[in-house]
Amino acid sequence: MHLRPIINAVESALTAQGAVAGGDPAVEEAIEHLVRATGPALRQAALDLAEQAAAEVRAQLADRTVDVVLVDGEPSLRITDAPPSSDPSNEDLDARITLRITPSLKSLVEDAAEAAGASVNGWVLDALSKRANKASGNRGFRTTDSFDL
Repeated sequence: MHLRPIINAVESALTAQGAVAGGDPAVEEAIEHLVRATGPALRQAALDLAEQAAAEVRAQLADRTVDVVLVDGEPSLRITDAPPSSDPSNEDLDARITLRITPSLKSLVEDAAEAAGASVNGWVLDALSKRANKASGNRGFRTTDSFDL
C-alpha cells in the first residue's frame, strides 16, 4: 500500500475546502493545522484497515499465516505457509478447563473471536495453542499491537 498519495489527496481536499472561506486568514490557519494533524491519523487508520484485511484473508487461508509488515514505512500484507505444528484441532476435544474471567475480558475475547471469524471456543483454543507452542519453542515474538508512526 502506498499511503502518501492517499494522504496527499485528503490534504488537498481539505485545502480546497478552505478556499471556500474566501481567503479568511483564521480559516486558512485552522485548515493548515487540520491538514498537519490528519497525516498521523490517516496512517493509523490505514494500518487498522490493513490489519482488518489481514484478519479476513487469514480466516480464508487456514494453511497460511498473514501478517501486516512495514516495508519502507508502508504497510504490506505478508502471506507465508503456516509453520508445521501440532494442531490440537486434530485431537478429540474431551478435556475441559473452566476459566473465571472478568466480564470485560470476556467481551474482548468475544469481539476478537468475531473479528477473526471464529467461535469463542475455537479462538481461545487457537490462542492457547499458539502461546503454548511459543513457550515451548522459546523463539522470538510477534506483536499485533498498534503504534503511532
